[in-house]
Amino acid sequence: MVQGRIQRARIDRIVHLLVVGSGKGGVGKSTVSVNLAIALAKIGSRVGLLDGDAYGPSIPMMLGVRKRGESQGWSATLPLGQREKLSPDQMLQPLMRYGVKVMSVGFFIGEEQAVAPIPDVLGVLIRQLLYTVDWGELDYLIVDLPPGNGEPQATLCRELQIDGAILVTTPQDIARIDTAKGLAMFQNTGVPILGLVQNMSGFACPHCGKIVDIFPASSESRSALDSLPLLGAIPLDPATATSGDKGQPVVVSMPESSVTVAFNGIAEKVIETLKAKRKTMKTHMTGSKEDPEATKGDLPNNERED
Repeated sequence: MVQGRIQRARIDRIVHLLVVGSGKGGVGKSTVSVNLAIALAKIGSRVGLLDGDAYGPSIPMMLGVRKRGESQGWSATLPLGQREKLSPDQMLQPLMRYGVKVMSVGFFIGEEQAVAPIPDVLGVLIRQLLYTVDWGELDYLIVDLPPGNGEPQATLCRELQIDGAILVTTPQDIARIDTAKGLAMFQNTGVPILGLVQNMSGFACPHCGKIVDIFPASSESRSALDSLPLLGAIPLDPATATSGDKGQPVVVSMPESSVTVAFNGIAEKVIETLKAKRKTMKTHMTGSKEDPEATKGDLPNNERED
């Protein structure tokens, strides 16, 4: 358990730092991260997206950024070891795609080029990217975490003030077991859990419309996981994968699809959950000398009350 309230660093001009994770790979964390970021941007939020998977960065391809040639020498050097504040001209500029500011290790290396930082260095690398990118003012900065519960998760949870974690799983128990481990990791480090996204949740037959369970639903109860708010259930649709491979996420290429409707609903629930969390914090501050109106300027546009 976390003892007391730990003071962690915040990133300048970022209102909410969010992470998307799961203990297991292959459950669709990157797909959720990309489409959630774009869904938030489409309703007027200022959004950034950091691909935190240095071993297999997939977000560049999902957003139509291809780098087929291998990088050599200085062009393959990743930003490490600079703890001091950088000047504006020294900072990395994110790439704007579909209204979202994006940064990825995949921008530095070829898409088939291997990069294998040791685990301790991986945590430093992702933290450094968070600080050396010129994000500007953002309402939400989303970090797409790699599989597992090691690095960079340990470094980010230890050193940064994370405002919420979104857990992604698929229906079968083998995925839910690993997701429960991810949940325990975040809880043990004091990171608030916003809720659960169940991906690949049934397949809608294009001919009859019947929902078919491709993955067997878990029959085992996992109390900690089952108690989480369900942010949304995303149906399995081959068009989602096809859109990602073509660099046009489904919320862009198929705005009326059931998958896009699900992602839009998740974005709305994320906003509502964070807004409720802020109200709870203000309630706990009752009796202090701090004026609640003084924090209004730090709220995202869609969370401000007139």
